[in-house]
Amino acid sequence: MSNSPWLSLADAIATMLSQTQPVSVSEKADVKAAVGRVLATQVIASLNVPPSNNSAMDGYALKSSDGQAGNTLEVVGAVFAGDSHSPTVLPGQCVRIMTGASIPADCDAVIIQENVTRADDMVTLQTDTSPLANIRETGSDIARGDQLFATGHRLTATDTMLLSSLGLAAVDVYRKLTIGLLATGDELVEAGKPLAAGQIYESNRTGVAALLQNWQVQINHLGIVADEPETLKQVLQEAQQTCDVIISSGGVSVGDADFVKPVLDELGEIGFWKVAIKPGKPFAFGRLGNAVFCGLPGNPVSACVTTEQLVVPVIRHLQGETGLGNSHRLTLKAQITGDIKRRAGRLDFQRAVFSQNEAGTLIVTPLAKQSSGVRTSFSQANCYMLIPAEADELKTGDWVEIQPFSVAGKLG
Repeated sequence: MSNSPWLSLADAIATMLSQTQPVSVSEKADVKAAVGRVLATQVIASLNVPPSNNSAMDGYALKSSDGQAGNTLEVVGAVFAGDSHSPTVLPGQCVRIMTGASIPADCDAVIIQENVTRADDMVTLQTDTSPLANIRETGSDIARGDQLFATGHRLTATDTMLLSSLGLAAVDVYRKLTIGLLATGDELVEAGKPLAAGQIYESNRTGVAALLQNWQVQINHLGIVADEPETLKQVLQEAQQTCDVIISSGGVSVGDADFVKPVLDELGEIGFWKVAIKPGKPFAFGRLGNAVFCGLPGNPVSACVTTEQLVVPVIRHLQGETGLGNSHRLTLKAQITGDIKRRAGRLDFQRAVFSQNEAGTLIVTPLAKQSSGVRTSFSQANCYMLIPAEADELKTGDWVEIQPFSVAGKLG
């Protein structure tokens, strides 16, 4: 058991999931637009795929009893994919058949066209052909009555192909979450407007919104809110009426202009507000009426790390997704390419670059600049390198966990 006054990442996630309930309202979604949505009902196959025995190759359909090498067979017709009728095939006969075409009732094998010689309407077999050779059997991919997907399954692109193969044009999915997104700070200015002295462009909402769009949510941009408690109260009170989750960026630390925690204390309730991760220690979780509240740090890197590591698991839970296990992100093992010394105490998500060496081993190199205000660290990196909370030193060649930003190697 840790003696840290802060929650571990695992404990923080467990606390958030235990204090939130998934949505129960469902809606119909067009299968063509259902990627990323979460199923509200199980999907049971209503038919066989393929619906009948069909040919896996271009060739000749025949009786396997005629399938000995050297036999010469008469070609009595042809069958194409989509044909509803096929010729009768007697002993000593065969039919030309194309990939995907239904196997004639009198046939039980297909020999590929490369393994015959043809002269006019006669073919001579060059190899033996066994029963069911080159045949896709009825229901060999999907059998009627099979459960394809359970309730709570998040649909992928290939899943939608499978649904379409069953003739499904729409599926029941849980409704989209509405996410209210705001940033706090007198120094912040919307992109596209001129800067005055002491001002900076607000960028956290842009990055956070982009990360969340991957999870099929509706983003409600609440704008930039000044460091003024009454203004913040008004925005949050209005947002809780329409949003499932409210995410603020900035104002969750203990500075003189950090008002999120006291306002949340007044309007709702705080579950916790410090997590033992780096970057991202000041993270507030609580409730505002029926809305879940997540308060992100104002530093850009911290905002992105806490979004991915803390907010996304809650969103996936609220969406009704099941089977997440202990980790919501792919984690791999890699060898570090240099020594690291640091202060122990928090799980560190360092931005790093991983690759595969000539031996096939994954190696990882952390970026030199790890400040939570260095936005370029995300553009230059392709993974998080995780340093355990208890580790104060790593040596070259030590194994560490990494979390790739994506299959393509970029954040999101």
